[in-house]
Amino acid sequence: MELNGQISRRIIIFSLGAMILPLVVFPARLGTDVARASLISALYELVYYSIVVYIFHRHTTLLKLVQGAGVCLIYRMAMGAVFGLLAAAMYSMEARAALTLGMSGYLPAILFHVAVAPFILKPVVAQLYPEAGEMRRPRPVPPPGERRDTRSAEETLPAVAQVRRPLSEEPIAPAPSPPRPAARPVPRPAPSKLPESGGVSTREVSGFDRAVNYVGEHSSVHLAAVVDAEGLLLASYRRGQVDPEDWAPLALLFLDGSRQVLGRAHMVGLEKVDLVLKDKRLAVASPEGFHLLVLSERHDDDLLNIRINQALEMINKYVAERYGSKLNPNAERIHVPSA
Repeated sequence: MELNGQISRRIIIFSLGAMILPLVVFPARLGTDVARASLISALYELVYYSIVVYIFHRHTTLLKLVQGAGVCLIYRMAMGAVFGLLAAAMYSMEARAALTLGMSGYLPAILFHVAVAPFILKPVVAQLYPEAGEMRRPRPVPPPGERRDTRSAEETLPAVAQVRRPLSEEPIAPAPSPPRPAARPVPRPAPSKLPESGGVSTREVSGFDRAVNYVGEHSSVHLAAVVDAEGLLLASYRRGQVDPEDWAPLALLFLDGSRQVLGRAHMVGLEKVDLVLKDKRLAVASPEGFHLLVLSERHDDDLLNIRINQALEMINKYVAERYGSKLNPNAERIHVPSA
């Protein structure tokens, strides 16, 4: 389990508050007696923690529920121990007696610690269920107009970045062109296929698809897309109501605008734009003549940066293996058949 610095600081502050507040009334018992540690009391605590954790995470298993309750119980015992040490230091008590009071004897502090423990530990307990929401959320199914053409690699090579069209649409025969010298065939690696399952036909999976799907495995990502030099969408992964077709042309605008600003300072070689907003983050990188756009929630960890860098390496490797030196930088020859 990994917590960012902001959440860790909040947990520490709330924990200190939960241990210091009972010291204000210590050693007054507020009409209660000194309790004794028992298995029944621990079971009651576990039941309370389980109810609170279940309210926070309704779609979970019994084992995960017991784990979350156990974490809360251990945390409550630790708070009681620290409370006892503070009481021993402030009131010159014997350490053993103070620890017993803090963990199982002094009811005002124990009841307060039990009540607030699952709420203080809510971010920690949530780490036990990192993929619960992702398992329930169905993968977005692209509309018929956005499905990929399933022709062979040799047929689709001249139109690697063309706009995708429905499978039911008949291919339009290109206009006859004057004969040209036969080009030397360049070997191409065979495209990888998804395994057939339940009678469903296979679909070509390119390196662009693998890259965006790899970035999309991070739970904070809303959109990951590969865009060509013309702003056309080649591959995308989306989560929620984000429309990749609307975001694809923006990748070029962000990069061109940044290059214009840097050009005034005589700075060149822009490779990546990373915009951090109040609750969102937008990153646009330009590997090997293509553009990778990632829209995500704002996070303080570096896991998403690692995934973006690895996705860029996947795109570079795929472009180098599939097209090599034959990749034509002229977008018109890629998208528009020669007359």
